[in-house]
Amino acid sequence: MWFYPILLILVLLGLAGIVFLGGEYTLVLVPLIVIALGSTLFYMLWARAQSGSAGAETEASSESTDRPLPHRRRMGRGRVPTTPERLVDARRESAHTPES
Repeated sequence: MWFYPILLILVLLGLAGIVFLGGEYTLVLVPLIVIALGSTLFYMLWARAQSGSAGAETEASSESTDRPLPHRRRMGRGRVPTTPERLVDARRESAHTPES
């Protein structure tokens, strides 16, 4: 993760070198950007392969099922009202309820 800011700086410097500076800057920065992008891609693929061979899950979520999603949202009885209309109604009810 620490590598991404450095890569971003190199990409921006390379683009500035291609567009504005030319010459030596482009000859140095463009190969550095290519090397950085290639090594980042290689490291990501290698880390994924290592975690998969160690028995870790390679999918995004291990709790996924083949069940279809529900058509309606479930509303719990103890939930806080979330729409503005329900909030207004709840405030009116609490204002009219005498406290003991």
